[in-house]
Amino acid sequence: MAELEAVFELFDKDGSGIAPGDLGTALRTAGKMPSDEDVAEMSGGGAVDKAKFLELCGKEETPKQSEVLTAFEVFDQQGGGYISLNELKHVMKNLGEGLDDSLLEKMSQACAPDSEGQVNIRHFVDVLFKGF
Repeated sequence: MAELEAVFELFDKDGSGIAPGDLGTALRTAGKMPSDEDVAEMSGGGAVDKAKFLELCGKEETPKQSEVLTAFEVFDQQGGGYISLNELKHVMKNLGEGLDDSLLEKMSQACAPDSEGQVNIRHFVDVLFKGF
């Protein structure tokens, strides 16, 4: 709980709550993964106070590592536990909210593709959960 309060304080710049434009970043900093649409609905267009932020953090579930692994295994067409780096970059840029180019570059370095440009899906998911 103290960690969530620290995140709130970081984004509550003037004591009036977290601005709607900062709410998504604040929730992601707290380890949550809301979509932009979810964030817009959560904020209701106004600043979010500490009580509401803590409530939102309690509602928004962080996916389990096994769920993320299962989601990425869909892209493993041969069933060997690997995905090409190019396909992974395409997926991460074009599905969902997408990553920007700087995050894609960091991800590319962190996922450690082999000499054939293949990424071990299990290793990649581990990297996602540890942060890159």
